[in-house]
Amino acid sequence: MLKNYFKIAYRNLLKKKVYSFINIVGLGIGMACCVLIFMFVQDELSYDKYHEKGDRIYRLTHGSSSPEEVEEGSEAEPFWVWHNAPVGPAMKEQFPEIEKIVQFSGRSDLLLSYGETTQQEDGVFFMDSTVFDVFSWKLIEGDPKTALVAPFSIVLTESTAKRYFGEDEALGKTLKGSESSGRANAGDYTVTGIMEDVPGNSHFKFNALLSLSTFKQSRPSVFDEWGYVDFYTYFLVNESFDQVAFEQKIPKFLEENYPYKEDPYTVHVEAL
Repeated sequence: MLKNYFKIAYRNLLKKKVYSFINIVGLGIGMACCVLIFMFVQDELSYDKYHEKGDRIYRLTHGSSSPEEVEEGSEAEPFWVWHNAPVGPAMKEQFPEIEKIVQFSGRSDLLLSYGETTQQEDGVFFMDSTVFDVFSWKLIEGDPKTALVAPFSIVLTESTAKRYFGEDEALGKTLKGSESSGRANAGDYTVTGIMEDVPGNSHFKFNALLSLSTFKQSRPSVFDEWGYVDFYTYFLVNESFDQVAFEQKIPKFLEENYPYKEDPYTVHVEAL
C-alpha cells in the first residue's frame, strides 16, 4: 500500500512539474526561514548565559524619577546604566547581601603600540580587579586575582594579543598607551593577563581591560564625586538575595550617603 502511495506521488510530480516545483521550493524556503528564526531567537535568549554565577549578578541603574512618574507614551528614558564611583563601595559596605562589587568605566579609546605595531583600540574598559570573581571570563595566562590590581596593568583578549605579539609570549611585555579619553594619563601598560575572546552572545564587547586603579591614579578626585557619572556598577549577591527587600532599603541608603539632596536621585537593581 505504501509503495502505491509513492508511485502516485511520483506520477503527480511528473505530471504537474511547475506546480510541484513551486510547492517544493516554497516548502523549502518556509522550513529554512523557520530554522533561521529559531536560531536567531535561541541566540538572543542565550545572551550572558555563559556566566556561571549569572543568576546572582545584578547591576545598578539610576534615574531622577520612578517608572510610575514617567508619562505614558513619553520618549524619555527614566533610567540609565551608568553611575558614579562612590555608590559601589558604599553599597558593598552597607549591604551584607552583596558579596562582590565590580565597577568599570565607559568604553575608552586608546592608542597602543608595541615595536612597529600601533593600533587604535576603541573597545577597552578600565575595570575593577574583582571582575574575574564575578564574570566567567577565562584567563588563559596570568593570575585572575592580581591581573588588574596594579596601575597600568592590561589584560588582552587572545585575538588582540596576537595582533601585537603574533605567536610570541605576551605576558610581562609592555605596550605604550596614549592618554585615554580623559580617564588616564599616557603611560606604559604591562600585560598581566591573556583571556579568551568574549563570546558573541555577550552584551559586553571589548578588546582589552585596563586596571581601574590606572584611572584612579590619574584622576583620583572623580572616585569621591557622586556627581561624576562615568561608571557601570555590577555586583554579585549571596544565595538568599531578595531583590524586593533590597530595593526597599535603598531610599535610606541614599538619604545617608547621597550629598545632593536638592537633586532627585533613585537607584534600582536589575538582573543580568
